[in-house]
Amino acid sequence: MEFTEADEGASVFDADREKIGVVVEVRDGEAYVEPEPSLAEELKAKLDWGSHEADEDAYALESNWIDEVEDGEILLRTRPQE
Repeated sequence: MEFTEADEGASVFDADREKIGVVVEVRDGEAYVEPEPSLAEELKAKLDWGSHEADEDAYALESNWIDEVEDGEILLRTRPQE
């Protein structure tokens, strides 16, 4: 799966629908997720304010973990798809 800048600010949920993070940057089609970002960081990503560079707290989201992407939300699988 390839992500675009439009995916920045998307909420990421685990398979139990618990929010676990937010996409803070998309670089070369790869989404970087910051776990439990502060409200300020989440607003910056959603409203396209300031820098979107992933920091040391952001992790690349591997496509084999993604179950569904819809309406600004990313739902993860319980285990990666092989």
